[in-house]
Amino acid sequence: MKNEEDTLGYAADLTQATTQKFGRITDEVNALVKHLKEAVAKVGKNGKVVHIAHSQGALLTYLAAKQLSPIEMSKIEVITFGGAAALQKSQETPFARVVNYYSVNDPLLLVVPPAAEALRSGFENEEFCFLAPRIGNPIHDHYLLGPTYAQALAW
Repeated sequence: MKNEEDTLGYAADLTQATTQKFGRITDEVNALVKHLKEAVAKVGKNGKVVHIAHSQGALLTYLAAKQLSPIEMSKIEVITFGGAAALQKSQETPFARVVNYYSVNDPLLLVVPPAAEALRSGFENEEFCFLAPRIGNPIHDHYLLGPTYAQALAW
């Protein structure tokens, strides 16, 4: 997608994200794996990589994690905004830290069950942070640089 009027690009992105949601590894996933491995190597044994992902980028991160070693993941802090996948620390994904930000009206809560469950649970999961929407329009509140997520990014 080149800009907000790029409906053909939007449709292609949506189609690609749908196949990725079913676990398809794409060139973008492989490129992210390569990037994260290089970043971890560059910071060395005492460093950390802070990886920020939005929307489909969180899904790419989820898929890329399957190709990272536990040691590599332990060097990565993941911060997502309106993710098409929710990442969580576990034995399989021992990231240094994970925080998933969602606007409470983000439409992706409809397709990301762990995030929806965290919202329903009463905010008991520290890996999820729910934000009050700033605009009130679910699509606009989903934009990374819109007022809802931009405020969290600035923090």
